Amino acid sequence: MSIQNYKGFSRDAKLVIAYSFIAWLGGNISYFILPFYYSSLGMSFSEIGVLFSISTLVEAIILLVSGHISVKLGYRRTILFSVGMFFIARLLQVFIPEFWVFAIASAILGVGMALEMPALMSLLSEEASEEKRHYLFSLNAALGTMGSALGMYLGGALPNLLDGSNPYKMTLLVATLLIPLQGLFIFLISPVLKREEKRLKLEKELVIKIAKFSLPSALIGLGAGVTIPYIGLWFNKRFGTSLESIGGLFAIQEFIMGIGMFTLPMISDKIGSVRTIVGFDGSASLLIFAMPFSPVFPVAAVVYTIRTILMNIVNPIWDAFMMRFFTTEERSTAIALRSFAWTTTHALGQFMGGRIFDISLTWPFLITGALYGLSMFSFWVLFAKEE
Repeated sequence: MSIQNYKGFSRDAKLVIAYSFIAWLGGNISYFILPFYYSSLGMSFSEIGVLFSISTLVEAIILLVSGHISVKLGYRRTILFSVGMFFIARLLQVFIPEFWVFAIASAILGVGMALEMPALMSLLSEEASEEKRHYLFSLNAALGTMGSALGMYLGGALPNLLDGSNPYKMTLLVATLLIPLQGLFIFLISPVLKREEKRLKLEKELVIKIAKFSLPSALIGLGAGVTIPYIGLWFNKRFGTSLESIGGLFAIQEFIMGIGMFTLPMISDKIGSVRTIVGFDGSASLLIFAMPFSPVFPVAAVVYTIRTILMNIVNPIWDAFMMRFFTTEERSTAIALRSFAWTTTHALGQFMGGRIFDISLTWPFLITGALYGLSMFSFWVLFAKEE
């Protein structure tokens, strides 16, 4: 592995990477603890699924215009605005534990996520040449995943350390207090108005390119929504696994994934981005089928860890590969609309998954595995000749 490929990035690129680390740290504390927090208040899988779906549906709607908004506001200001919305939503979840307030907070989070991601990826895309972009994306994702690992661990450990009538609420408060820190890193970034996009018209050729990337993403979004938001509760209900053990498991897999992301660009350079994506994600699709048939927690933990690493480790390669097909003027809109496809189906999957898990602890995994496999088949058909 050549470390030289990870050197020479700009100050702003490093600030974005620091932002990603803190954002994934706090975000994954929240992501891990929310299902347990909601469950502690007496909510069923179906009710939790409704709250997750509200956030994702709102995100999908806003993604239709978020690329245009980020151009008008500027990438930096768009991200800062999103951070403010995250802070407000988390405060509502912590201090007003009512279902209707949770629904409002979920909607606010959806708006923030829709505005943040296209602006952040577009900003990062401008900080490296095409030859080094997949290295910068991988570095950003790797360190973000390290933050995610720490967040997962803290999400499982903090409830045992914090006093109070509801330690889940206190854990969520800790994550909330990290949000202003992540905003500080974006505040320190230099304004980039001179590099931002012009108003973009969706020509037929551009729409076709976006649609080709959106189809596999939509299938993955649907499959992920059915199972992944509920996996912590599934471990708990299926095997009686403690919260701390689940958090430790998630932390280990995130840490390994973060290390692995440093090597993926070299693999991609040797065998090509398309083969890397299909090989890793296709293998993960097979493993998800095995999950519900695991006889004991250690076996399920190993299977899920390997599946998660294979499935997510190639995400920066996906993003960098996609960036090759779009100009600076097109990227923000292309990312937003691809994310719209993923997010819309993910919301549907979350709603379906909550109801399916109330009926069966096996079928959600089979459905997810089939959708992942179909996604990789479509990606190969669409891009095998584009390497």
